[in-house]
Amino acid sequence: MRHAPAGAVPRILRRRLFTPTTAALGLLAAVFAVLDLAGATVPLAVQVVPFAASVLLFGLPHGALDHLVPARLDPGISRQRSITAVVLLYAVVGGATSAIWLTAPAIGFGLFILITWFHWGQGDLWLDRALDEEPGSRIDAVLTLLVRGALPMLVPLIAHPGDYATVLASMVGVVDPGAATGLGVLATAPVRAAAAAALVLVVAAHLLLRRRQGAPIRRAAGEIAVLAAFFTTVPSVLAVGLYFTFWHAVRHIVRLELLEPGGRAALAAGRLGRGFLRFARDAWPVTLCAVVLLVGAALAFRSAGLGTYLLLIAALTTPHTVVVTWMDRRQRRARGAERG
Repeated sequence: MRHAPAGAVPRILRRRLFTPTTAALGLLAAVFAVLDLAGATVPLAVQVVPFAASVLLFGLPHGALDHLVPARLDPGISRQRSITAVVLLYAVVGGATSAIWLTAPAIGFGLFILITWFHWGQGDLWLDRALDEEPGSRIDAVLTLLVRGALPMLVPLIAHPGDYATVLASMVGVVDPGAATGLGVLATAPVRAAAAAALVLVVAAHLLLRRRQGAPIRRAAGEIAVLAAFFTTVPSVLAVGLYFTFWHAVRHIVRLELLEPGGRAALAAGRLGRGFLRFARDAWPVTLCAVVLLVGAALAFRSAGLGTYLLLIAALTTPHTVVVTWMDRRQRRARGAERG
């Protein structure tokens, strides 16, 4: 099956990967709550470690097989056509995203937040479908996407406005240090209070609608609670780095491995390490190209900090989201045809 794991695979993935990851984030939330009560702080140099690791481990590489996705999903699309189409997509859409950042970095930052919100939400929405926890309606699917994307995007703003402002300044400041001034309103108390109220309402609507429609809510409610606590207690740079690398990216890699017989077999046997090694073997050439781009960006902007890395991520996220959105549509159609 190309659109979702079959048989025992969802149970294996839930037991061996997804549930332990949720538990680990819950444990970190508890640890950092205690550290906060004790007045301990985490230096920024330590917080950026997950982002540094993500250059080669899961994070940056997780989109490195986008050029093969069309061919893997559709036998009628040749490998050459697949590569050509995706390379052109990245050149046009990634180039347009970069142009926005270079000419209007404040707008670029806003678009980056919105696109990442959508993309991270759609990643968790795919997992619901893959684990046979299909949303009961289109509205439910939209609420799932909104809630899951909001947790890593809004909770850090609500709980750690200073960290949010630091990341904003580090990204926008790479291009134009003065452009971040007008965005300071995001960290003000009224905006944060409105964001918190909106998030609570959307989460409540999401879970109540699921319950009314008879859709499973236990795993979803548990993950929402853990993620909310995680992003509230863990310093934002560290929290988002860990989430990007070990939550979002890992789930997408699993999705890609399920498209290949060898990957599905490895995951079905519970050999997660073998599945990730298969992915690393296939992804390393494009990952190397991305690292070269990162080095080039660091030299061009004369900055090798987190802001430069996130600028590269911003340029790559837009075309990557287009590919994943196409994947969603094709896999939903395949799932519907199989049920019909």
